[in-house]
Amino acid sequence: MDVLIRERIMELRRRGHSYTDIARDTGVSRETVKSLCRRAGISPDEAIPPSRVCERCGEELSTRAAGKRFCSTACRLAWWHAHPERLNRKAIYSFTCAGCGQPFSAYGKYCSHRCYIRTRFGTCGGRATSSAGTQ
Repeated sequence: MDVLIRERIMELRRRGHSYTDIARDTGVSRETVKSLCRRAGISPDEAIPPSRVCERCGEELSTRAAGKRFCSTACRLAWWHAHPERLNRKAIYSFTCAGCGQPFSAYGKYCSHRCYIRTRFGTCGGRATSSAGTQ
């Protein structure tokens, strides 16, 4: 392990961060962080209150932000867009599109907005696809 990472782990632990927070911040497993801190005899310094930082930009969160992971909505959205694999999507099902008949996996009945509009309103680009209204 790199010396800089060890020093960072020790500093964060002295500031009162949890093993999980330190592991997430440094990219080292939680058990490795725990083992390193215990071997070095490092415990949180009670004089320094633990600080929480935004997972995206690193800005310190206010003390009122209990349980929050991000400093703003913009940071939260940007982080989730950058980490789609971390989303917990339990309700994904396989369907056949009601508009075009193609198979797809998602939350709805149509494979795209275009198929929905075509099926729902019978239009293609704002114009009716049937010739029932013309003479």
